[in-house]
Amino acid sequence: MISPYACLLVFHGSRDYRTQSAAHRLKELLATNCQFKNILTQQNYSKKNLLAPPPEVVSTLDFPQTHLVDVAALELASKPLNESLVDFAQKAEQKGFKQIKVIPLFLVPGVHVREDIPAEIALAIKQINNRVTIKLSPCLGKFSGIVPLLTSKFLQLSAETRILIAHGSRLSGVNHYYQNLASQLNATMAYWSVSPSLVSQIKAQIASGKKQIAILPYFLFPGKITSAIAQEVKDLQTQHPQVELILGQPLGATAALAELIAKEA
Repeated sequence: MISPYACLLVFHGSRDYRTQSAAHRLKELLATNCQFKNILTQQNYSKKNLLAPPPEVVSTLDFPQTHLVDVAALELASKPLNESLVDFAQKAEQKGFKQIKVIPLFLVPGVHVREDIPAEIALAIKQINNRVTIKLSPCLGKFSGIVPLLTSKFLQLSAETRILIAHGSRLSGVNHYYQNLASQLNATMAYWSVSPSLVSQIKAQIASGKKQIAILPYFLFPGKITSAIAQEVKDLQTQHPQVELILGQPLGATAALAELIAKEA
């Protein structure tokens, strides 16, 4: 993603300050990542141009801004997503961008990704009169780098068995996505909102004789649900002291996630 583009990250939205803060932090990390890659590209080009200054004297001030990155919420925000899109489109147009990439920071291709966000984009397009093109990228959960990223997080937990805990859905297509993901990770799937629950899956692993269980929350950012998951794991650990329950962290606003988005969006 070195060519100029304007990118709007769309997350679900939350009243939890941790989620809001993480969303804006990820935006900053992505903007920094893209700027750094642009500098490297310019430097590599300079090496081929004998009239260009040597790479060591190149500064970020020597290059025009080639990326515009911002973040908006689908729900629980001060304005509807379509209005945020229009505002962003106007800013992008003023800076000379012709295309906006909307990247849904959603981990499963559910209703929000398939229906709600496209509907908001359609409303925005009517208001901007095609002055800027809006392109919807695949949701984060469909990126090929998600499996390696989650694999790395599981390896850090270092346990003999794995449980991936996600929000869950009553849509069969979404559950198929979850099961396929768990299979690639060699993990057992558990859900927060539907069966099988985390408690039941942990107890099943204990009953089968497992002594170390890694639990990885498949959530974007920390929030109320991840806090509740942590409390559940703590309670179960108290009830089963003979077993080691190792709880990981959600994806979070990390350099690794920003790198993934910059590479695949």
